[in-house]
Amino acid sequence: MPTHIDEILDDYGLTRETTAKYIDAIVHLNQTDTAEAIGISRRQVSRYKDAFHQMTTQERLTVIAALAQDQALATTLDDQ
Repeated sequence: MPTHIDEILDDYGLTRETTAKYIDAIVHLNQTDTAEAIGISRRQVSRYKDAFHQMTTQERLTVIAALAQDQALATTLDDQ
């Protein structure tokens, strides 16, 4: 089982950038609004949703934790 975020995303045909945007948007928007907010089709949003449902709990946690770390690092660097 892959444990590195890029391997996990690759296994599900997802990109790191869009996955980060998807996670950020889907927590407070419906699928249609998420698609519009991040500039992808509703079909792609459904594909991301399906991929997240197919992931194991460990894979989802790995992806979310890594992307949260990326965001925290980017915010820290922006503040400097």
